[in-house]
Amino acid sequence: MKIYLLIVLAVLLVSCEKVIQLKPADKQDKYVIEGTITNEPGTCSVLISKTKNFDDDNTFNGVSGAVVKIENNGNSITLPETSMGVYKASEINGTPGQTYRLTATVNGETFTATSTMQDPIPFLDFYLKPKDFDSLRTVAYVKYKDSAEIKNYYWFELFVNDKRQDNYSLANDDFTTGQVINSGVIFQNTTKNRAKDIKRGDKLGVEMHSIDASVYLYLFSLTGAKGSGNNAAPANPISNITGGALGYFSAHTTQRKSLIIP
Repeated sequence: MKIYLLIVLAVLLVSCEKVIQLKPADKQDKYVIEGTITNEPGTCSVLISKTKNFDDDNTFNGVSGAVVKIENNGNSITLPETSMGVYKASEINGTPGQTYRLTATVNGETFTATSTMQDPIPFLDFYLKPKDFDSLRTVAYVKYKDSAEIKNYYWFELFVNDKRQDNYSLANDDFTTGQVINSGVIFQNTTKNRAKDIKRGDKLGVEMHSIDASVYLYLFSLTGAKGSGNNAAPANPISNITGGALGYFSAHTTQRKSLIIP
């Protein structure tokens, strides 16, 4: 995945592409850790890989043999490796309000991160206006009720026919605290393969995650664009993982909705 640094501004909704690679000038290999635990059973997973050169393909470069643990309130569970670089545990799930700690030891190096699971926010609707359907770029809408009690951050993962898309959307409540929000999320074919165009009858899906500030900052700092301007050098995003690894660890709640394009 390509990594670039984006200055964080207060925004309501942005689209980002999730790709991670090192800039051409940076030849140092780094570990990439992508960990999640949600309020649903069977969704605790940690992916560990190594960075690749800028011009390499995007195949997963999994790292085997790591020791991966999730801790909470004095309890610890070790995640077994289910395939190369993929560590999963099906018997645990998170609880809103609780803080979780990830520890990953890889070839003698130890990396840690913490994340607090936020309370779920009412996800009211997911809908499509007929005028917003287009085979190359379709805008659907998420409707949710923000909480006035705390600062909220949202991550919307997008799916077409149950296949997760590379782009995603983020939102915060800087200007919408306590309000009912209707925001657009963009489904699009960014390839030259017209067979991947969006069609009537396709299933559009969205997963709404309530995330903490550190995960929002990491996801916001990713962009699939080349640096700003001809001379801009891409840089690494702002990770919540200590020890020198790239990536993120997120404890978040998940809600899903889907629709069929008429």
